[in-house]
Amino acid sequence: MKRLVVILLLVIAFNINGAGHAQTADRPFILPVAGEPGPDSWLFGQPYGNTVGAYNFGSFWYEAGQGLHFGLDFPMPCGTPLVAVADGNVAGVDNLSRGAGPHNLLLEHPQHGVTTLYGHLVEPAPLTPGQQVRQGDIVGYSGDPDSTCDSRPHLHFEVRSLNYFTAYNPVDYIDANWHMLASIGGYSYPLFQGDMNNPRQWMSLEDQPATAFGGRRLNNYGVAWPLPFDLRPPSNPPILRNIEPIPADADWALRRIGFDQCCWQKWWDPLDADRLYAIDGSGGTRGAVIAFSAETGNTIEVVSDAPPAVTSPDGTYAIFNNGNTNLIQHRLSDAQFTVQTGRMTPAISTDNSRLTWTTRSGADVPGQAEVSSTVWVAAIDGSSAAMVRNDRGISASWLDDRRLLLRTPGEGRSVTLAVHDTQTGEAFDLGTFTNMRNLSIAPGGNKIMFYLTWQNDPAVQPGIYVMDTAPGATPQPLPWFGGWRWRDADSVFYLPYQPQSANHSLHLYDLNTGEDRLLAGPATDDYFTVMNGDWQVSADGTRITFQNAVDSNMWLLEMTDDLAATSN
Repeated sequence: MKRLVVILLLVIAFNINGAGHAQTADRPFILPVAGEPGPDSWLFGQPYGNTVGAYNFGSFWYEAGQGLHFGLDFPMPCGTPLVAVADGNVAGVDNLSRGAGPHNLLLEHPQHGVTTLYGHLVEPAPLTPGQQVRQGDIVGYSGDPDSTCDSRPHLHFEVRSLNYFTAYNPVDYIDANWHMLASIGGYSYPLFQGDMNNPRQWMSLEDQPATAFGGRRLNNYGVAWPLPFDLRPPSNPPILRNIEPIPADADWALRRIGFDQCCWQKWWDPLDADRLYAIDGSGGTRGAVIAFSAETGNTIEVVSDAPPAVTSPDGTYAIFNNGNTNLIQHRLSDAQFTVQTGRMTPAISTDNSRLTWTTRSGADVPGQAEVSSTVWVAAIDGSSAAMVRNDRGISASWLDDRRLLLRTPGEGRSVTLAVHDTQTGEAFDLGTFTNMRNLSIAPGGNKIMFYLTWQNDPAVQPGIYVMDTAPGATPQPLPWFGGWRWRDADSVFYLPYQPQSANHSLHLYDLNTGEDRLLAGPATDDYFTVMNGDWQVSADGTRITFQNAVDSNMWLLEMTDDLAATSN
């Protein structure tokens, strides 16, 4: 405990000294894609730098680039027109010594001291070396690294030094509303991998290091959070919460909380609406899990060393992965169980009675054949273990105390969703969907939401859908597009996707009635920008926490106290 107090004092001292990250003021480039982003055109996928994907797959794809993702990824259909980000000349067409096949393009911009690379083009760029291009000219068409246009179609875009030996963060060069682009969600959540011995380092779109090709790996962390993909359990479903509706005349206010520049990884207590947890610490010292009071904005206690334990949906059980076994420990008693799961971390059902986990025959790497996987269930003490289903690439998450949501990849970018009752063994398919992203489960498990990007079937419109998890249910399109979080079983908060705006707005949408309410944003004189697309809702649905791009600090957006009291 004494060491944890020292950690907290170091955190406070770190903040008094005012550590932050610098941003490039002059961003002379435009985005490399023609047209507006959206579900039917292109979106933001993976940022540059210390991404979760690079941490997990660095040895497969990014080892030469110090283990970092040394470009930006923009998912889009094959054949999307790409444009020159600045005036320049063609330095190379299909120079695959620079990577990013099957076709690539290199543009030199001597006036800015850099070269840009357009990777994974569908065909050779219609240009010749030495040719001059102007900003905004079409310079090629997007493709797929696997040459299928049905696997991982996206543009990989880099900014490198003129000698190609160093890659820079394209965000520092391109004039765009990056946090708006990131608000719909990237390839992985969260975007960046936390080093528990330096929890603030490289955790935002702007704060990323240059890449020296051939240099030592920068993200070879001894202790990291979130857990690596091969250890990570299925995500917990939100527990059903019976909360009062937000009054029609409720006012919302912005308030900063916590230390200066704190905290990049945070989450609400699932039962206590006042209690917020976060990871923080200074460089070279093991970070700590710190509990904050949302009411006061101050620290309650230092809970433990970082990283946090994996927990049950209500937080009463903690899970500790010890290789091929997991220790499951009740936090309020001496009860504990040792469970054999073949290395995988299990997830606990919402009533704390059952476990599920998925074993795999190898590593699941995007772009490679799906490995054989098996979904298991057992009692919480590990007894009565039974196989649910075996299939290539299958995975599962709890919907509630007895039902699993199964996801099985199919041809191309399709996935089949199914519901399996672990008590009766009954199962049914919900449907097969193509280009589905950001699947999320409602509190109580009776609904799911997701969005679909571009479709080959003209009868299916890209956009956000909500769907019941009952036999015969059909997905229902929603009249807006943006990032969302569940408030309760029947309503969501959402941030409209407005690429021309640097500031976000907060809406409340009732999934039963279709009522759409603006709660906060520029139209209400509330100016805020959610960083990294990362924001969370408190257990009572009256507070939202996020890192604000205005100052990189932790803020709350909340109902004012007098009205919040009527909802408790």
